[in-house]
Amino acid sequence: MHCIVTTAASGEAAQADELAARFGLRAEARAGRPLHRVLDDARGAPVLVLAARRADLSQRDRAFRASAGMALLRLLRARRGEQDPLVAAAGLRPGDRVLDATLGLGGDALLASQATAANIVGVESSGLLAAFTQAALRRLPQAAREAGERIEVLRADHRDFLRAQPDGSFDVVLLDPMFRRAGEAAPLFELLRARGPRAARGRDAARGASRGAPGRPGQGRREGTRAPAARARAAAVAAIGGHRLRLGRFLGQMTKSRPFPWGEFLVK
Repeated sequence: MHCIVTTAASGEAAQADELAARFGLRAEARAGRPLHRVLDDARGAPVLVLAARRADLSQRDRAFRASAGMALLRLLRARRGEQDPLVAAAGLRPGDRVLDATLGLGGDALLASQATAANIVGVESSGLLAAFTQAALRRLPQAAREAGERIEVLRADHRDFLRAQPDGSFDVVLLDPMFRRAGEAAPLFELLRARGPRAARGRDAARGASRGAPGRPGQGRREGTRAPAARARAAAVAAIGGHRLRLGRFLGQMTKSRPFPWGEFLVK
């Protein structure tokens, strides 16, 4: 089933064509059709509608607004001097070369861009999610626009992408696999659950991350990890050499009310 990109009256056809070409979707001219007719013609395929200031993904009776969600609030808090859990766990510093290997909705990449003031590479295997997130980044409020512009969105499987990178390509690699058992989350995570890949087991991703981000002298290897389930917005610092997680203390604080499903996440 081909995902479709089209425009609202205020949208630009050139942008729809560009997103479709980059992320393997199909661009269709709106041709004056009302939205219900566009959805009928799509025959159940998801439709991403681009307007000048917003973007919406519709499929049958569901619709999702492209936005930064809670990441925007986290960014504003960080600018006021509050410490973000992900930034602290990954030890992000100005100038760090960061790869968000499972981009999803782009929230953590946005925080990484704010923390490092550097370009961020975000990899997402779903072409639809990649286009949806790219559309959201282009429509951020002014306060977050500069950070969003530094994020490069690529469509790729993170394991294949990591294997193709030379050693030391990044200072930090962020990984956020989807868990097999869903926890409570914001509505946009329904989109991630429906379109995102399931949790990747095995050593390939960890090995690729450790090659891509070998660490600095005196620090060892670093891999920031983040978990969208069970109220945790970020996970822990990983000890890649042994393929085990060294848990950040803040994680236990964020998940006191619900046991964290480590069996779904630990790299064996």
